[in-house]
This record gives sequence, C-alpha cells and structure tokens, in this order.
Amino acid sequence: MNIAESLMNDERINERELDLALKALVVDPQYLHFKGIKVVTPIGFYLAREYDLDTVYATPGEVVLEGDWLFLHPTVKDYHEFLFSYLLDKMGPGEVALITPCSKVKPYRDSFMYKKIESIINKYGNDVWRFVMSEPLVIVPRFFDVYFPSAHYDYPPERVAPEEVPIYVDLVRKALEVIATRFERIVYTLPRKHKRIFEMAAEQANLSANYTPYNVYFFPRLKEAIV
Repeated sequence: MNIAESLMNDERINERELDLALKALVVDPQYLHFKGIKVVTPIGFYLAREYDLDTVYATPGEVVLEGDWLFLHPTVKDYHEFLFSYLLDKMGPGEVALITPCSKVKPYRDSFMYKKIESIINKYGNDVWRFVMSEPLVIVPRFFDVYFPSAHYDYPPERVAPEEVPIYVDLVRKALEVIATRFERIVYTLPRKHKRIFEMAAEQANLSANYTPYNVYFFPRLKEAIV
C-alpha cells in the first residue's frame, strides 16, 4: 500500500513518509500549513490508480482533457469517485463554504476574477473555505487548481451537452449535501450558467445559500457575506 492509500484509509504515516508525500505533491502543503490537515491530492489518488506519470505531473495549463461528453470520461469519473469517497469529507468543518466559478484560464488562480476573490478571502475571510464549481469536475477545493486534472482540461459551459446537464446538477446536489454538513453557511458568487446549475442543485437538496452577484462592482457584498 502506498502513502496516498494509507492516508485515504486514515492510517498513520511517519515524518519521512510525510516529507516524501509533500515533495511528490501527494499531500497538499497548503492545507497542511493553513488548516493543519493532511489532504491527499488528486495526484496521489491517480498515482494509486497507476496513471501515467507524465499525465499526472503535466505542467499546469497544459490541456490533457478536452472534447465532448467529458462528464463521462474515465479520468473525470475517477475524479468524481475521489471527490465523493474521500475529498469532500476532508474539507472543514468550518464557518463559510464559498462557491466560485472555474475559469478558461488554467490554473484558475491565474485569472483576474479568481485573484480578486482570493484577495477578499485573504483580507476578510476568517474561516472561509473556497470551492470552485467546474464542468466537468463539479467541485475543486481551494489550492487544488494546480493539480491534475483541475489545471489540464478545456470544457467551457457551452460545450456541455444537454444530456449532461442532469448529470451535472445531480453531482452538484450530491456535493452540496456533503458541504452543508461541514459548514455553517454556504455563499455563492457565480455567473449565469453556473448559477443556474447551482440553484437547480440547491433546490433539489432543499438547501439555502447566500448569493452575491459575480461582478467586481458587487464584491463589497461578497466581503459582507463572508465576514
């Protein structure tokens, strides 16, 4: 059993193993530093599944996943398994779960709007956990945008097939139901297409959330919502 599998099975690892895991990006250093938790990254998960090293360690921004029907792509479905069987349960508990959109720019952190929201979180968010809503990955936790496959796909909302929309909504619903058990409040700031999917999912989950417009001129409202 490798280090990622050990951690995902809640088994202890020693300091040497942790150091190796951090260097190999099998454990995320930012969650360890800021939240004090050891979280296995998608890289660790995919390595445990014996994915190709060149693919898993592709340069952030290099497009590896593209085309049609990506919600049904085996690599994406493996990510969904990782998300629901392990990752979401490692997030929190906390006060605010902030849902923001993905971006055409990869990694997300290089986009203008991502940076603006990040600056608000860093300045005003005492216990804010950011989650990026993505097609086709559904949810990408803050800091994970540099890892495969979050930084390696191209699938704009207009590419999503009508038949994929119910799949997308159901997966977001499933994610929100977990997030709602881990956080006191859910805040979302999303553009129109993401907002529609989110609100359909939230309605199905019978969850309430605080919306602020996805516009830089309304970001003072976002500050108020997360404080």
